[in-house]
Amino acid sequence: MKISNIAALTSALLVSAVALASEVDFQSLDKDANGMLSTTEAGENPTLAAQFKILDVDQDGQLSESEFANFGK
Repeated sequence: MKISNIAALTSALLVSAVALASEVDFQSLDKDANGMLSTTEAGENPTLAAQFKILDVDQDGQLSESEFANFGK
């Protein structure tokens, strides 16, 4: 695969991830309404699940609404 094709594919994937992130809201994922997202709740969105550890800045195993706000940025 040529480098230009890889670059185009990478760009398309990043745009897709941002688009998916903008379609997800914290409250709809917070099924137990405790103000935090567990890994199970985040697992409803594969893109969020893949970024969970990076977004979990305080490494408490949950995403606060402020940590979630960085999703897709």
